[in-house]
Amino acid sequence: MSRQEKRASDRRVRKALRKISLAAGEGVGRAVAFSFALATNAMAAESKKEETFELPPVVVQDQNSPYVVSESSLSKFPVPLKATPQSITIVPQKLMQEQAGTTLRDALRNVPGITATAGEGGGAQADVFVLRGFNARNDMFIDGVRDSGSYFRDSFNFESVEVLKGPSSTFFGRGSTGGIINQVSKLPRLDPSYEGIFSAGAGPLFRGTLDVNQPIPQVLPNAAIRLNLMAHKDGVVGREKTDITRQGFAPSISFGLGTPTQITLSYLLQHEDNIPDYGFPYFHHAPVRVDRGTFYGLNDEDHERTLVNIGTLKLDHRFNNVFNVRNTFRYSHVDRDSAVTNATVDPIIPNRLNRSRPQRDTQESILSNQTDLTAKFDTFGIGHTATTGVEVSRETFDLVRWASTGPNTTIHNPNSHLPPSPKTLAADSDTSAVGFGFYAADQIKLNRYFDIIGGVRWDYFDAEIDDDFLNDKRHQLDKMWSYRGGLVFHPTPSQSYYFSYGTSFNPSAEGIALTPTTNGTPPEKNRIFEVGAKIEFFEGALNLQSAVFRIDKSNARSVNPLDPTLPNVITGKQRSQGFEIGVTGRVLPGLNVFGGYTFLDTEILKDNTAANVGKEIANVPRHSATLWTTYDFLEKWQIGGGPTYVGSRYSNNANVNRVPGFVRWDSTIAYQIHKNIQLRLNAINLTNQLYFDSISGSKAVPAAGRTFVGSVSFKF
Repeated sequence: MSRQEKRASDRRVRKALRKISLAAGEGVGRAVAFSFALATNAMAAESKKEETFELPPVVVQDQNSPYVVSESSLSKFPVPLKATPQSITIVPQKLMQEQAGTTLRDALRNVPGITATAGEGGGAQADVFVLRGFNARNDMFIDGVRDSGSYFRDSFNFESVEVLKGPSSTFFGRGSTGGIINQVSKLPRLDPSYEGIFSAGAGPLFRGTLDVNQPIPQVLPNAAIRLNLMAHKDGVVGREKTDITRQGFAPSISFGLGTPTQITLSYLLQHEDNIPDYGFPYFHHAPVRVDRGTFYGLNDEDHERTLVNIGTLKLDHRFNNVFNVRNTFRYSHVDRDSAVTNATVDPIIPNRLNRSRPQRDTQESILSNQTDLTAKFDTFGIGHTATTGVEVSRETFDLVRWASTGPNTTIHNPNSHLPPSPKTLAADSDTSAVGFGFYAADQIKLNRYFDIIGGVRWDYFDAEIDDDFLNDKRHQLDKMWSYRGGLVFHPTPSQSYYFSYGTSFNPSAEGIALTPTTNGTPPEKNRIFEVGAKIEFFEGALNLQSAVFRIDKSNARSVNPLDPTLPNVITGKQRSQGFEIGVTGRVLPGLNVFGGYTFLDTEILKDNTAANVGKEIANVPRHSATLWTTYDFLEKWQIGGGPTYVGSRYSNNANVNRVPGFVRWDSTIAYQIHKNIQLRLNAINLTNQLYFDSISGSKAVPAAGRTFVGSVSFKF
C-alpha cells in the first residue's frame, strides 16, 4: 500500500470513530420512510452497480492548522461546517492542552457569549452555563446524548468540545434556546498511541492523565481498546480553604474499525470530593469588598461529593454509498451529596452575615435510545443529504433536601469553624419523565451555488412527580413541533453565506423538576433568525466566521402577580440579539490563532413584574472576547498566550446587583526536549486580577489568583 493510500485509509478510519448512532424506537417507521421515499431513484441506481463501501465522514484536522476542525462529530450534521447554516465553534483537544485546561469550564472560556452560573440556594453547584443569553443547564450532551447530571466535567476524556449556537430543538428536542454544548469523547483507533501529562503547580495542584490506545489484532483484526485515566487534586490560589479532588476512569473498545459495521462500548466513571466555594454575597449592589481569600463557609462541615457512571453502546452500519444507520444506547447515573453554606448580608445589622445551610442528596439518571439514518443521493440532478431519527428516553431525578440556619458571622472576619444548627427536612420528591421524539431534515443542493435546508421534529414529553414532603402528585404532558429552515450561498468553495430560522421550546419540567408554581404551565417558545458568513483562507488553514442573530422567547414564565405561590403565568417576552465573529487557524507559518468576540443586547420585553420590563437578562455581558495565539520557533520552542475579556453583568433580571467586568491574561512556554517528550509552563491570570468566574442572584464566586502550572507530557 502506498503512503497516500495508507493516509487515506487512516483518515477514513478516524472518520468512522467519531460518528454517533442512535437506536430504534417507537415511530421509527415514519422517520425511515421519509428517507426511503426521497431516495427511491438513488436505490434503483445503486442496485445496478457493484456495491462499494465508504466510511462515514468525520472530523478531520488540517495537518497545517492544529486548531481547525472541518466537520462536527454529530451525525445529525453530515455536511462540512462551512455548509451548515448555524454558528458552530469547536474547541480542540490541542488548544485545551496548551492552556493547561482541565475542565469543561476551561474549554468554554475560548467561546465568547458563554458565562458560568453559580449554584443558587443550595442548587447545583456544578456546570451551569448561560449561552447567548439563556440558561443552558439542560443543554449539555456527550456524543450527541443528553448529559444533564449535576457535576463538574473534567476534560481528560475530551477529544473536543462543540458549541452549536441558536435554538436546535429540531435535532435535540427540548431546550437549546441559546444552543447546545457537546462533549466529544476519545474513542479507539487502529493506530497505537500512548500519551500522558503530569502537572504540578500553585494551589497546590497535582494532576496526572494517561491515554492508551491499543489495537488488538490477536483478538480481532479490526478491533482496538482505549483507556483514559485521571487523578486531580487542586487548591484554589487565593482561596485556600476550598479544595478539589477528583478521579476519572474511561475505558472503551471498538470492533469492526475500518469496515462497514462498527460497534463501540464505552464507560465513564468520575468521582469528586470537594470543599465547595459559595463565594461572596452582594452588598451595596456589588459583591462585598473583602480580600480574595475571605471564606464564608464552614470548613469542617461543607462538602460536595459526586459519583458519575455513564455506559454507552454504539453501532454504526453503512449499507452502501447511500444509507448509513447509527445507534446509541446509554445509561447515565449521577449521585450527588452536598452541604454548603450560603451567606447573605443582614439588611439591618452592620457588618453581620446571615448564613443558611442548604443540604441536598440527589440522584439523576438517563436511559436513552437514539437512532439516526442518513441518506446521500441525487434526484433529477438535485443532491440530497437527508437525516431522520428517533429518540426514546426515560429520565429520573430523586431529591432530598434539608435546611438549617447559622451560625451567623461578620463580613470582614468570618469564623469558618462554628458548628451549624440541626437540620430539618425541606423537600423529598421523586420525578420521572418519558420522552419520545422523531425528526426529519434535508439539505438540498440546488446547484453549485445554493443549498436549501428544511427540518421538522415532533416531541412527546411526559413528566410526573411524587412529592412526599408536600404530600402531592404533579403531572405535566407536553407535545411540541419544532422547525428549521435555511439557505446557503457559496459563490466559491472557500466562501459560504447563509440565512437560517429555527425554533425550540422549554417545558416546565425541562430539568426533571416540577414545582407547584410551574405545574400546568405550558412550554416557553423560542425562535431565532440568523445571517452569517464562513470564509476559508490559505486553503483552509485559517477560518473566519461571523453572524448577526436575534432570539425571541415568548410564553416566558414569570411570577403570578396575584399570588407568588400560585402557578406561574406565561405572558413574558424576552429577547437576545447580537453579533459575533470568530477566527481559527494558522495566520503565518508557526503562528496559530483562536479567538472571537460577541456582542449581546438582551432585554425583558414583557414581565408581570413591571419593574423588570426593559431590564437586561441576568448574567449576560454585553461584550465578551477571547484571543489565544501560539508561535512555534527554533523547531523545539513554543510561546503563546492572550486575554479573555468579559464585560460587566447583572446578577438577576431586576438588575439590582452588578458584577464588574474583567480582563484575564494567560501565557505559556513549551520546549520539546525529545520528539516524544515536552515540557510546558503555564501562567494563568498572569496579572493576579480579582474577578468573578461565576455568579447567581445571591452570590459571586471569585476565581483563582495568579497560578503557575508546570507539566511534562509524553506521546509515543
